[in-house]
Amino acid sequence: MLARTYFDGDASDSAVSLRPSGHSERPHHSPAAGLSGIAVIRATSLRGSPVAIFDNYWATTLAFTRSLGRKGVPLHFYGRGAGQWSRYRTQRLNCPPVENAGEFQPWLREQVRSGAIMRIAPTTDLIAFYTSALRAEFAPEVRRTIAPLEEIENCLIKTRFARASDIPGHAVLPTAAPDSLEGARSAAAALGYPLILKPKSHLVVGFVERGRLLFNEKDLDRHYRPYDVAPGQQCIADAYPELRWPLLQRYIPSARNRVYSISGIKDADGGIVTASVSFKREQWPPDVGVSLVQIAHEDARILESGLLIVNKVLSRGIFEVELLADGEALYAIDLNPRSFGFIELDMARGANLPWLWFCSTLERLQPQTQPPTSVQMEARHRFMYLLRAIAYPRLINRGPATERRDDSRRRSTVSMLGHWSDPLPMIISNLKLLRHPRSLLRSVTALS
Repeated sequence: MLARTYFDGDASDSAVSLRPSGHSERPHHSPAAGLSGIAVIRATSLRGSPVAIFDNYWATTLAFTRSLGRKGVPLHFYGRGAGQWSRYRTQRLNCPPVENAGEFQPWLREQVRSGAIMRIAPTTDLIAFYTSALRAEFAPEVRRTIAPLEEIENCLIKTRFARASDIPGHAVLPTAAPDSLEGARSAAAALGYPLILKPKSHLVVGFVERGRLLFNEKDLDRHYRPYDVAPGQQCIADAYPELRWPLLQRYIPSARNRVYSISGIKDADGGIVTASVSFKREQWPPDVGVSLVQIAHEDARILESGLLIVNKVLSRGIFEVELLADGEALYAIDLNPRSFGFIELDMARGANLPWLWFCSTLERLQPQTQPPTSVQMEARHRFMYLLRAIAYPRLINRGPATERRDDSRRRSTVSMLGHWSDPLPMIISNLKLLRHPRSLLRSVTALS
């Protein structure tokens, strides 16, 4: 099979095992009883291994909450967000604003040193960055699962990623990162319009700026300028001043409805534990936005290409690498070294990545084989998809008929943002979009 994974299992009172679906095992059985090489995590280990989740309203956090909560892992929520309403919440605690690096990072260092925080769910760019910067402070078994800071920088800063992922014989997407408008005009003339303008990283500038499509020099003159530093991010901006300037990238038309993702988890010692392919059919804003519809896919060539990038750039942890296809060429454009927005799709396909991440903090993981599935699977950000469909019905991309329906396979759709088994966080997170629909409203200008 193209995908490899640890099989998921349900929690029991005395043990939680990673085993094939439908396989029964009594709690007192040892790993040797038909489970050679598959971890069995005892309830005592769970009780002594709480996970800190820095609360927000995002899909990554809700997925970690549901995955680990169902297994009985103690979950300590810090700050304000939808997680405080979760049925799986063990404790709720206060912390400085995560976005305020000057306050948050020293506070986090003291919490890790004191043992109050032992494991941190890798749910956002900032959390992955902070955790990696404090890597030496963690216990050895947890430190083993945290990527070194250089690797995180190579993932989160797109210009560094372009250099780190340059593999001889593989296509490289033409990119330029000038630090002046005059330099941008020269670079744009060499690259050719249309172009994608986007931040080098969401560190420093936050998520207010997602990028846009430039059709001519007039667009370039209008939009090419240094970004404002996000509140609380000045100390990071001082360390990485280049992140205030955007980058320019050649536009590939398939970016609108066919961005491939290779997602999974890698063990520092055991290598790739699971990896699978999907693609972004719908996104918002168009060309530069977050996934609204993610389709499960199988393609050995794409999987292999993505894993080459992962193995070159990132040594451990949850990952999602994005590839653009232009004919036979595959261009790597992004590598997220943390949880990602459609992680519920991987979980539905049998790769429970948050749980695997937690298990990796207790022991080494080995590659496993995923069984075939007869189900066509996709994940939808249902609420945002509905809002976008109402506002811009002409932009709905239904894909080829052969892609939409296969009579020999039933179809299954999962929600990206939350789950009815833990309803309050899901409802609150979706309602949050109505209170703060900035990304949806700002995207109107991306179409003008």
